[in-house]
Amino acid sequence: MSPKVRHTGVSGHTPSPDQRIRGVAARQRDLVTLTQLRHAGLTNGGIARRVDDGVLRRVFRGVYTTSQAVLSPETLGLAATMACGPGAGLSHYACGTLYGISRFRSSLIDVVSPRKRTLEGVRVHRSRTLTSSDITSIRGIPVTTVPRLYVDFADVLTPFQLANVIHEAAYENLSTSLPEAAGRHNQKTLAKAFELHAQGSAGTRSPAEDAFLDLDLPEPLVNVVHLGFEVDFRWPEQLVAVEVDGGQHVRRPYSRNADARRDEVLRAHGYTVLRFPAKAVLYRGSEVERRVLDTLSVRPAP
Repeated sequence: MSPKVRHTGVSGHTPSPDQRIRGVAARQRDLVTLTQLRHAGLTNGGIARRVDDGVLRRVFRGVYTTSQAVLSPETLGLAATMACGPGAGLSHYACGTLYGISRFRSSLIDVVSPRKRTLEGVRVHRSRTLTSSDITSIRGIPVTTVPRLYVDFADVLTPFQLANVIHEAAYENLSTSLPEAAGRHNQKTLAKAFELHAQGSAGTRSPAEDAFLDLDLPEPLVNVVHLGFEVDFRWPEQLVAVEVDGGQHVRRPYSRNADARRDEVLRAHGYTVLRFPAKAVLYRGSEVERRVLDTLSVRPAP
């Protein structure tokens, strides 16, 4: 019979609590939970001394780091999920950023959890319907699945904003299936976003485009390809198209050339093309609104 293997550290000695802690932390971005510290053999007093000595640094309640460096956003996200306990995952803005499919950001870290938590700098969304099938991982960080992200985003985004998230997910070969959202009050937003995606809309791509849709105008087609070009806003019956140009976009020669070609093709097919700087839409929306309405009124459907 083979002898029992004794787990030892350096030079045949049993690992010290600090060695155990470093081993655990090395597998999870230099993070360790209070429970793991206790399992490593530390008492509350031992933990407090290491915090005072700078060996451990508190990140969130119940979560510490062994690193002295500034923690990355991804590491902070992992720490937030650890602080919320088993079954929790990054959600909403933080999750969309990690997938690389959302332009929306927040100063808070969003976490969905089956239990209630209050953490500084973290927005915890308690969900009684959250299951293990709603959670996956990216680079070792628990996150909601893409379908669950759509459902959560429908609570905070417009249909056109969510349509852009779906569009970016399709580009990344991620799920673009309409998720079930029984009992959720956001079902209309969800359904509208997927309808827009099915119609070829890329949704809104910028805050200026969001602001344009907030103007009191008839609803246009938004970022749908027409005549080989994606057009920001288009009213096909009135033959009117609107482009909203950002600062960097205007300064790039190739962007200006592409814009000129798009405008030329649209005008050749009978369109009136209006262009507005993003700043005009954001800060002088009433002027933009009047000009578009005037143009629509003189371009009636044939």
